[in-house]
Amino acid sequence: MATAYERIRTLVDGGRVHPPAISMWKHFPKIDRDTQRFVDRTVGFQKAAGWDFLKISYNGLYSIEDWGSHIRWPENEHEVGRVTRFGVASARDWQTLPPNSVQDGALAREISATGRLCAEFSGSVPVIGTVFSPLTTAVKMAGDAILDHMQNEPTLLHRGLEVITETTVAFVRELLNAAVDGIFFATQLSTTDRLSTELYSEFGRAYDLKVLEAAGSCWFNILHIHGLQPMFAALEDYPVQAINWHDRSTAMSLSRARAMTDKILIGGVDEHRTLLHGSDQDVARELANAIEQVADGRLIIGPGCVVPLSVDEERIIRLPQMIAGL
Repeated sequence: MATAYERIRTLVDGGRVHPPAISMWKHFPKIDRDTQRFVDRTVGFQKAAGWDFLKISYNGLYSIEDWGSHIRWPENEHEVGRVTRFGVASARDWQTLPPNSVQDGALAREISATGRLCAEFSGSVPVIGTVFSPLTTAVKMAGDAILDHMQNEPTLLHRGLEVITETTVAFVRELLNAAVDGIFFATQLSTTDRLSTELYSEFGRAYDLKVLEAAGSCWFNILHIHGLQPMFAALEDYPVQAINWHDRSTAMSLSRARAMTDKILIGGVDEHRTLLHGSDQDVARELANAIEQVADGRLIIGPGCVVPLSVDEERIIRLPQMIAGL
């Protein structure tokens, strides 16, 4: 039987696998800032299900932890961290933003966890580190005020994005040193219900490409386009092997995306409505429909975004068996 590593390699090389590949990912709040507990929990989740790739779900605020934002950390496993005061209070703060170190603090913690996970699954399961686009990190640091900064203080914002990009590139290089097989490059403003394509072109694309260039030696990079109106056509040419987005919640279906790109598509599961509220039969129908939409087989079944904490983990872990039975 082929390993997960071999199965994903086959897809990247243009082949197809049976049963179809699958990966799901979720957060592990409360323990995800404790390196060894986070690693142990992630290893257990991977081994319980046998995902075809392991997407490391660091806590969603790791990229801004050491840049001055005040964060309320979860008290139980059903919450995630929340920013209570943004590190960037005014556009002027971008002018003095210092580069962040990858040798200590939150970034060093995630690099350490990544190295341990890569060592655990080396050659058997592709391990993918989560990396936020510079503009995504910026909005996590400033909130919606960043929209005003784009209009009224673009020079200051560009300076901040340059510093964030420098730090993000350094982080990616350390992930490569830890032996990741690729990065999960997440963009959260590349959706036209938040931003115009023109503004994304000005404040997002060039910085995105610098980060992806740093990850270019990896063989399995994934672009995640977050939002209900994804800029799929504007980002489809990014140098990645696969694209993930909310295909079940947007007009960009798997079949429509297949007509626009030959990259591997990752999706097919509605992580909110179907996984949370649907029956097993509903889930099975959704899986079969996803496979039908991508006739060439260049598909990895996955969620549109991280699986909600309220979804029963046992249900998630059963999904590979359901696919094998279709």
